[in-house]
Amino acid sequence: MNRRQRTVFLALTLASWPAFASDTTQDEGGDMDQPAPALESEAKGIIPEGGLTASTQPITPIAALPQHNSYDQGLQELTIAQGLLQKGRMEAASDVSLQAYDDLRATYIPRRNKKKRKKLLSDRHLAATVYITSSLAYIDDYVKEAGGGGRAIEEGRERAADLRDVSVNYPELNVKVTRALERYTVASSTAVAPSTSTK
Repeated sequence: MNRRQRTVFLALTLASWPAFASDTTQDEGGDMDQPAPALESEAKGIIPEGGLTASTQPITPIAALPQHNSYDQGLQELTIAQGLLQKGRMEAASDVSLQAYDDLRATYIPRRNKKKRKKLLSDRHLAATVYITSSLAYIDDYVKEAGGGGRAIEEGRERAADLRDVSVNYPELNVKVTRALERYTVASSTAVAPSTSTK
């Protein structure tokens, strides 16, 4: 080969070099590799061409969820709370009756429908009564189980004070809460007095 032929051959080899370097689908025997798994999936129709897309629209349920009437829900919870109160499960009765009271408070019946409104107010009162009764019983049990010391009595007084949010609407329930607060205040002062007098 003369010098000019070598130069042309070298130029052609270098010009074709990037094509050989980037072609990774050929093996030594010159056979083509199988398509990549993603391409196989697209070819079989498993993954749509262009990849997967995500919808930005909200998902609409096929069947509408049943709407719960807060009044009916409150009555069911009140029945459960009364059963728990009769079984002596005061903490559970307190929690369920408070939920019943909240649901009944969320119910609106116009004033012109006097019969239904009177029933609603009566049900609210009953739920509040179960709540205050079970809560005070639970607080008494809590203070006794905690040993009746100053710290337990203080906790009992704080818990009884939280009942004011409901009892304030009903005079006889407010009296019960006030008496409980007075009892815990007196007990707290007598529990603290001996410890201060010995110093």
